[in-house]
Amino acid sequence: MRPMKQTQPSKPFPPPFHSCGRFKTSYREELNRFQTPLGRRLMIMGIICLFGLMPFMGNDSLLHLLNLTCVYAIVAVGLNILTGYTGQLSLGHGAFFGIGAYTSALLSAKAGLPFFVAIPLAGIAASMIGAIFALPAVRLKPIYLPMATLAGQFIVEYILRHWDSLTGGSKGLAVPTPVLLGLNLGSNLSLFYISATCLLLLMWLVDNLVRSKIGRAFLATRQNDRVASTMGIAVFPHKLLAFAMSSFFAGIAGSLFAYGATTITPGLFNLTRSIEFLAVIVIGGIGSISGSVVGALVIVSLNEILTFFTGCFTDADTTVMSLHEFTLGFVIVMFMVFEPEGMAKIWRNIKWGFKRWPFS
Repeated sequence: MRPMKQTQPSKPFPPPFHSCGRFKTSYREELNRFQTPLGRRLMIMGIICLFGLMPFMGNDSLLHLLNLTCVYAIVAVGLNILTGYTGQLSLGHGAFFGIGAYTSALLSAKAGLPFFVAIPLAGIAASMIGAIFALPAVRLKPIYLPMATLAGQFIVEYILRHWDSLTGGSKGLAVPTPVLLGLNLGSNLSLFYISATCLLLLMWLVDNLVRSKIGRAFLATRQNDRVASTMGIAVFPHKLLAFAMSSFFAGIAGSLFAYGATTITPGLFNLTRSIEFLAVIVIGGIGSISGSVVGALVIVSLNEILTFFTGCFTDADTTVMSLHEFTLGFVIVMFMVFEPEGMAKIWRNIKWGFKRWPFS
């Protein structure tokens, strides 16, 4: 009798492959901010480095630039609510930025309010005035909102420049040093801690907002407001809410900027400042919260480089002195042409590259 041939265990078929992605099976997983524990650990390490290491690794100049970066990032996060998530455009956030700065300065200097009370009140004042300018425009076609905000930019700038009894006019307005429990918080290190804390809190607020019912209504309005209206979304209140929240963020940032500048003048809140804020979200990525921080860092660094460069041409003509506006417009155009989604898209491509073979 022929012996039976022993068969080897068959190999599993099909062969095991790497997972094609992470698939969510519940709404709880959809609402989770971090898909992996690594992301949460990296965030904690980043916050520790931000508050514990970076301020002590540089001088006052570096701390001033970091503080200014946080201020610009706060404005950009709020502007992303309006432009990135709701699809509306504003050319007047420099004015709302100035309203927050002057409100905080007046409340601290003339009313004697502490800075932690003046900062939110400055945001509320900017939110109310921004909503007034947006109220007639958000009901109309999208082109009318930029026109209304541009008009608001010129109106607010004119008032700040000519209302001498309140704003000090072209001479400017002195801002008292922030004090807490008898401690002077006017140093660049203290101001950096305040600005960075406000930035993290507002980023956390927006990150949760866009994943809520209101945030989904914002996104639906951005895609098609008529379709969103037929789905039962109140388009006009959501547009107005987005603009008010965006102006609130600009007012908070303007208040922080005023405490860092110690003296504010109307020239600090002109149309160029509004274009800078738009450049931040274009460079960082429209609709990206983390991209707002990256874009703010790029614009602040670019301004510092241009300031140093133009300082070498004290006897130059107006063409050379306008290098800042030219460079700002050039950078915006280049990003809109070659990378419309900004630095956020570049970072996503880098992460996707490391998820492929041979890194996966």
